[in-house]
Amino acid sequence: MLTLLLLLAGVGVLVAIEVESRRLAADNRAEEARAEAALTRDAHAYADAVIAVGELAPTDERLAAVAGVNRVEVREVHRAPALSVVVYGTERYATTFGMATVLACHRVTFRDLGTGAARAAVERLPVCPGAGSRPAPS
Repeated sequence: MLTLLLLLAGVGVLVAIEVESRRLAADNRAEEARAEAALTRDAHAYADAVIAVGELAPTDERLAAVAGVNRVEVREVHRAPALSVVVYGTERYATTFGMATVLACHRVTFRDLGTGAARAAVERLPVCPGAGSRPAPS
């Protein structure tokens, strides 16, 4: 009888550990998703800021300056067929055992800059081009 009680108690402990482990993993995934969403918002804020500058063809220096105040870094600039800028950003987030960092690159493609019809498309890239010594995005 005692053996059965001990066995049941052991199973209960294992179930509790598994439930807590799954809860912690879900919390970590939620924090990572929040960090990724923040990086996407930063890329969209950068696009809006470049449009707000109102220039038809902003210089590389202007694009970099706008990036600096929007928590992103310019990685690449392509001017043909349309202005396309690859921006890089990082966001730290809390995990069960400390802090982690999400790294991401977004391509921002601009159309009709300098006009009232200016717009931008933001796309998350699976790999950061020109990353040099930086790790690939998660």
